[in-house]
Amino acid sequence: MKLLHTADWHLGARLVERDRLPEHAAFLDWLIDSLRTEQIDALLISGDIFDAANPPQDAVALYFDFLKRLADLKTVKAVITGGNHDSASHLNAPRELLRRFEVHVFGHAGDNVVDLGGAVVAAVPFLRERDLREAAAGETMAAVHEQVRAAIRAHYTAQLTACRAIANGRPIIAMGHLTVLGATTSDSERDIHIGNLGAVGADLFEGFYYTALGHLHRPQKVAGLESIRYSGSPIALSFSEAADAKSVVVIDTQNHSPVRLPLSSNDASRQGNADRGMDELIIQILPIPTTRHLIRVTANRTTLAADLAAIPADAWAEVTVKLDAPEPDLDRQVRDAAQGRFEVLKVLADLPITETRAWQSTGPTLSELQPRDVFRELLKEKQIDGEELGAVFDELLALREANYTQ
Repeated sequence: MKLLHTADWHLGARLVERDRLPEHAAFLDWLIDSLRTEQIDALLISGDIFDAANPPQDAVALYFDFLKRLADLKTVKAVITGGNHDSASHLNAPRELLRRFEVHVFGHAGDNVVDLGGAVVAAVPFLRERDLREAAAGETMAAVHEQVRAAIRAHYTAQLTACRAIANGRPIIAMGHLTVLGATTSDSERDIHIGNLGAVGADLFEGFYYTALGHLHRPQKVAGLESIRYSGSPIALSFSEAADAKSVVVIDTQNHSPVRLPLSSNDASRQGNADRGMDELIIQILPIPTTRHLIRVTANRTTLAADLAAIPADAWAEVTVKLDAPEPDLDRQVRDAAQGRFEVLKVLADLPITETRAWQSTGPTLSELQPRDVFRELLKEKQIDGEELGAVFDELLALREANYTQ
């Protein structure tokens, strides 16, 4: 069986108020062509289909248009899981209809096992804290942290057990939307558990033939393992991803042979090898064509025009200019130097520290901060001991986000 793994589409996303829908439409056109030409049997989408729980209607229309075109292929099954940006109920609303077209949608945690014929999938969506534990008065953050991690592990263990019960030697694939320790993040990801307390180790996925992850936007394997991967987002969602080569992952199970070894009860590593068949995993990385270049460039004030000359036409750019002293009309100077060849979305000044303190903050702008960051900055400004208040704010924020994404 050949499976294609993608994630983190973030349909409806914007960058400095610029619409990304044309880039997403181009990606989905390419994806449909790739499913056909690569003779893919199943498509795995590991969360964050949309950028917000209440996405704009043109993003929703693009999603359903893609699913219609997918059904028209008549050869590709699909498994779609919810991410932390998605509304579980919004994703689940058409699930019974979509199931008739071999499109399996999982917005909520529960029985997440899908039999695709050539493989069995544990289609685990983003696990919200309310799915994992009951809150109690007087809990420490350390206790909450441990309970969440233990519950995530228990959920994947239960799904693996359920998959083994029906797999009969076929490969078992895991899907997940979470942070795995050791992976590389970028600026565009939002913490998916308060204080990143949902981060887990790669050993969580022992026993799975392949793990298709979502949430982190840089394509990467985890802990050096070919079998545990983030596909990454199909387009660069922030300037921190400007240099990333975007891609999807194709997994071919043709080398899987269901070897069964005698096992001791605590030999998790050998159990994992048994389910993998001890054969080489066949992975192919398919590069996604870039339809919009994001460029992050540093220029000198004295050579500004020359430093910007190499930026491709029609690119979107973040330009940092090295200065000796503040220049109030820097933004205009950079845009004049661009001469309309490309669009300047952000202009930043790189000043000596003595000048910076008097003129601008060295930290992120308000639009780049998450609510909990803003609250902590307020506590710092007011010289208030923020440890206890910060923990209470985090709990309130988690409750608000949980209710909003229902």
